[in-house]
Amino acid sequence: MGEEKSGMEMKKLVLLIGATVSVSASAQSVSIYGLIDSGVMYTSNVGGKKMLSIDPDSQAPDLFGMTGSEDLGGGTKAIFKLEGQFNMNNGTMVNGQFGHTAYVGLKEEKYGTLTIGNQIDFMFDSLVPDRWGPAFPVINAMNLRQSSFQGLNSPRIPGNGSFDFDRMLGSAVPNSVKYVSPTYNGFSFGGMYSFGGVAGNFGANSGQSFGANYHNGGFSLNGAYTYIKYAALNNGNDGIRNFGVGTSWMVGAAELAALYTNTSNTQNGARIGVYEADVTYALSTPLHAHFSYQYQKGNHVLNEQHVNQETLSLIYMFSKRTSLYSTLAYQQSSGGPAWILMAAGPASGGRQAAFSLGLIHAF
Repeated sequence: MGEEKSGMEMKKLVLLIGATVSVSASAQSVSIYGLIDSGVMYTSNVGGKKMLSIDPDSQAPDLFGMTGSEDLGGGTKAIFKLEGQFNMNNGTMVNGQFGHTAYVGLKEEKYGTLTIGNQIDFMFDSLVPDRWGPAFPVINAMNLRQSSFQGLNSPRIPGNGSFDFDRMLGSAVPNSVKYVSPTYNGFSFGGMYSFGGVAGNFGANSGQSFGANYHNGGFSLNGAYTYIKYAALNNGNDGIRNFGVGTSWMVGAAELAALYTNTSNTQNGARIGVYEADVTYALSTPLHAHFSYQYQKGNHVLNEQHVNQETLSLIYMFSKRTSLYSTLAYQQSSGGPAWILMAAGPASGGRQAAFSLGLIHAF
């Protein structure tokens, strides 16, 4: 069985290499890239016990991918992207070989970009990298949302109904068609539709997402909306609805930012509002600091649970590719246990602190 399995894995590898070589031969530009984040995390309270974990991916997910384009003339290009997320501890892929992103499409200078595949929605595109701009590499994943809002019941990750509930971490939407406009006088927009694939019910298991962005010098204003229906919620006729609006602006060496997001389960009426304020500051050319305060509030379906979290991050950039980071997060929760994103589990009570230290490398 071991030799048979090894042979199958070798065949998969040969096919992958062959496909890559074939793409390289026909495309004008193909790039292979990746992101590796490894470190340690100390958590003060996981089910009532202290915990030290390895490779928590607290700064960013471990990614491996390839992207390419072919010039078709007249300002039009054929483009593709294949990106997978993997587990550094054991080398296995998360959600399949290219489960993080996989698309093919056309990009035209005047009219924008149209792609089809498994793609990230605009809650991430507009409210995270576009809003943050140059500060985006400094932001640690522990600054994003988890908490323990029992009753939100998001089916996106089985057994974890409130993980990344406002989609700031970046999550792909399958079977989707996505359009992104060019930038007109600082303004850009985009839309996405995901086909549910249910015979006789066009809207079941479907999804939609929209984003709008405005930039003027060091100022940005961003908005986004995503609604994904799930088979587990009213047979695919209900889902999780997200919308948000955020802004950021540069003031000398500092970037100030604010964000509001709203998440709701359309089947049971559970709803969470998040208010966040941030400052990122360049202490020197290689050393950057980020501080964030966020307040999360659930409605009556979620027992009026409310959460306060403070997060402080430092990142030292040895080069454009390699950085050392550390992050300290402290969460206080009333109405449910505390749970910081990337921590191994919820606290036994309303308080949880987590500290991470790691190295991240891009290639």
